[in-house]
Amino acid sequence: MKYSTGKETKRKIIETAFQLMSDKGFDALSIDEIMKHIGRTKGSFYVHFKSKEEMLYELMRTRLDRGYGHMAAEIKEELSLDNCDVRAILEKVTAKIYASLGDDPLTWTATFYQLVIYSRKDETVREWLELNFNQWSEFLHMIVERGQELGQIRSDMDTQTITNLLMGIVLGYEILYMLKPQVDMTEVIKIHDWLFISKPSAE
Repeated sequence: MKYSTGKETKRKIIETAFQLMSDKGFDALSIDEIMKHIGRTKGSFYVHFKSKEEMLYELMRTRLDRGYGHMAAEIKEELSLDNCDVRAILEKVTAKIYASLGDDPLTWTATFYQLVIYSRKDETVREWLELNFNQWSEFLHMIVERGQELGQIRSDMDTQTITNLLMGIVLGYEILYMLKPQVDMTEVIKIHDWLFISKPSAE
């Protein structure tokens, strides 16, 4: 029971920090405030984390990861098929990216961009963000390249430029959503009407 209670306290610390950081940013967030929100003492915090920064690293890994690793193997297998529909694959990836934001995408997005701002001060955060960006860039590059090989994606623009545009559109819609929450972030798939030139032939 004690072990279970400890896990729950740690979860509450992360979740509360995640919520508060979306409004305050990391610098203005205090350990006292987090623990007050969950009804625990400051000493309880140090049972689970050595510092506020260590808590942040746990938060970004558990609450702000976009789930690349959960879909990479599946998508690579689909791309290997001779008759794969690259548009359907890319739309699946887009849907999973937005599903990873959870039930409160506004809080997720705000917290993520607070992390981006804080990365200017913290090398560990900056390296984590860069690693995530590179993983997603390579992943999308692979999808676009396969689409070009199959003649499904336009080839009058190089693969990396298309990849950068796709990533920029997703990130841009997230910023737009923070300013205008009624916007539908899944509108990003409309860019596919420009990107794709054909569908695989029906068997």
